[in-house]
Amino acid sequence: MTAALLVAALVSGPAVADTKSQLAAAKAQLRRLIDRISVAQDAEAALQAQANEISSQIDAVQSKIARVQTQIVGIRGDMQDAQKQLARTQQQLDHRAWVAYETGPGFTLEVLLGANSLSDLSDRLAVVNAATHSDRSLIEQIQALEARLVIRQAKLADLESGLEADQHDLQGKIRDLQSKLASEQQVLDQLASDRSQAAGLITKLEKKRAAEIAAEKRRLAALAAAQQGASHGGSSIGGVFQVCPVDHPRSYSDDFGAPRYTGGFHPHAGNDIVAPRGTPIRATFSGTATNASNAYGGVSVKVYGSLGYTYNAHLSALGNLGSVSTGEIIGYVGDSGDALGGITHDHFEWHPSSIPSSLWKSPYGYSLIGSAVDPYPYLNSVC
Repeated sequence: MTAALLVAALVSGPAVADTKSQLAAAKAQLRRLIDRISVAQDAEAALQAQANEISSQIDAVQSKIARVQTQIVGIRGDMQDAQKQLARTQQQLDHRAWVAYETGPGFTLEVLLGANSLSDLSDRLAVVNAATHSDRSLIEQIQALEARLVIRQAKLADLESGLEADQHDLQGKIRDLQSKLASEQQVLDQLASDRSQAAGLITKLEKKRAAEIAAEKRRLAALAAAQQGASHGGSSIGGVFQVCPVDHPRSYSDDFGAPRYTGGFHPHAGNDIVAPRGTPIRATFSGTATNASNAYGGVSVKVYGSLGYTYNAHLSALGNLGSVSTGEIIGYVGDSGDALGGITHDHFEWHPSSIPSSLWKSPYGYSLIGSAVDPYPYLNSVC
């Protein structure tokens, strides 16, 4: 029996109905709802932990792909240099062959026979030997360059094959993460339904037996107020962000400082918070929201507050701009800018107005990139 049907029975039953037995049945229903909520919360926490682990794996694969792409660029450049050098050497050898053809096979004998002394003959022999040695040296250079190109071509093929496998692996991990987030969304939807059902049931029961249901109400309120999501571990710095910038379901890892090569090498200046397209992005504190859209970040928004500003990039659409309150929607998760076609996420940066005396240091060794600091511990306090 659903909460609505149970309440209808309580309200519309005969005046002589046994209120105590109805209340007992309602309490049993409430306990089942609370048990379901507890199980769902455990499931959501497990899915969140799995999603965070996959996010870390995705970051590791992306960094590996970036390193391999750099190696490929270097090898291709080396192959171009070797091919140019090979062409120049071949041109020299071709010229030597042309000279030999033009002078004819008897030219060397004519040079030697034309000597008018033993010393002159010795000099002419040295010239002929030098020419022969020069031809042999050019041929050896060509053979060495050709061998170098074969080795580089094999290395390039190996790297490109590995890169293709890594990219395939990355797509698989992205699909896994999206599947985990979708499953988490289903659990969250069920949680919301159960909480709504339980809350409605409590409200009706309070009108019947307020004193007896008060304890159950406190239990449910405590469950509803419990913090969602699995702990990310590591340090937590509070007092700056008041809410998590991205609604559930979401996942993130500490990728501040990770190598990025789009538009040239640069360290990642924020944390990517992965979530389904269209998930609301909220102001982490009260302030002024401005449109900060650009070519790389795509649809972007900055929120300026008393302690500094946050930057959210790759949005699918902007939300409220101008004066905003804590938790107000300022945009929606997407993949705009140079993230187009990739996994949907909010690229989130934190730029404090004054640099903290003790900075959090990311796993990549960075504590400060420009005016941005690692937002990871600040996110841990609210997400």
